Amino acid sequence: MLKEKTQDFLRVQIMDLNDFNYSFEEDGEYLHVIFDEVFSKKIQKEFTFKVLNDTLYMHSISYGWKPVQKGASNKYFWIDLLYED
Repeated sequence: MLKEKTQDFLRVQIMDLNDFNYSFEEDGEYLHVIFDEVFSKKIQKEFTFKVLNDTLYMHSISYGWKPVQKGASNKYFWIDLLYED
């Protein structure tokens, strides 16, 4: 269920955008998504996802745990993904 919810979330966010490369690593109740390329630019970003009360949450270093399928909380995904260190 976790991987399916995460894949659905990423499909909706990325839709028809090209030049994204990411992989999944499962770790018990968590799923790590590691981005290697975004808009043809090489990056190293990792997000952790979990399901709590049937809601998908995303964890990032900048924002902590956020329910990314509620309201406009998906903005945290994009802000953290596109933020350059």
